[in-house]
Amino acid sequence: MSSDPGVKVQRHQRGMAWVHVERRGIAEERLEETLGRAVREWRGKVGMTQAQLAELSGLTQGAISRLEHGKCMPTFPLLERIARAFGSALLVSMEPDRGVTVTFAGDAEVA
Repeated sequence: MSSDPGVKVQRHQRGMAWVHVERRGIAEERLEETLGRAVREWRGKVGMTQAQLAELSGLTQGAISRLEHGKCMPTFPLLERIARAFGSALLVSMEPDRGVTVTFAGDAEVA
């Protein structure tokens, strides 16, 4: 489990796992950092390297690194490619006064 207080990693009894990242507790964090942190956490949980994710998503390893470190604002098509590469659902929620949450969920085996 992540030591980051804004990240929750859980496994459902039916084997579904998810990573839930909240921006609410990190006021100075930008949206692209929250998205990148969620990608990095989920990639770690499924035991995938940046190079493997890059190959599966059709991106470069450098692009994955920039995404994970919040150095770029991903487009919806890019996020769709990432979700497809993971074989996982990607949910982004924005609520007034509650901040942003990013959740990856899937049936993949979690490392």
